Amino acid sequence: MKLLLILAAVIILAIAQSPCQSPPLWQGKVIEFDPSQAFARRSDIFYDQANSRLALYDDVSYQGRETYTFDLFFYAKAKYYSLNLQTQACTIGPLNGSFPVIGVPPGSNLTGQFYIGVTGVPNDYVLVNRYEDYNGNYLGSWTNAGCAPVAAFVNTTKYGNIFFNFFDIQLGLDPNVFSIPKQCA
Repeated sequence: MKLLLILAAVIILAIAQSPCQSPPLWQGKVIEFDPSQAFARRSDIFYDQANSRLALYDDVSYQGRETYTFDLFFYAKAKYYSLNLQTQACTIGPLNGSFPVIGVPPGSNLTGQFYIGVTGVPNDYVLVNRYEDYNGNYLGSWTNAGCAPVAAFVNTTKYGNIFFNFFDIQLGLDPNVFSIPKQCA
């Protein structure tokens, strides 16, 4: 009987500490920041993991220059469209790489929980889980309920350290956002 209780406790602990599964279909806002490159991107993001597609309305600041674009990424078709919202010029090209899964990376460990907001005010806070790998390449925060992204720090070989902040996440999205702009047809 004692062994059964210990086994049940181990299973419950393993389940409690396993990474959560992020929603496959959502929209929201994201800020991406790379201080070493004087790069900042503020985006409305539309995320469709099931169909491997991503849409971004971007406001990009890079070394003092601002650009505004609408970008469509169709990973299943290996194709992207980028419409410059200032000039209405469209760029179409091949898309390399795999769909960027915005979720807790496999092998990450739950390293803490905390509240964002004011805990003394009803409905003015959210419980967040912090996950990280022990190689120093990833640290991210996800809501405890629903596993929505909150923030992430990623250390990449190609781009260095990149910071992401997510907010205004809503489940679901209007599929028309993935319509190819007439300027790109």
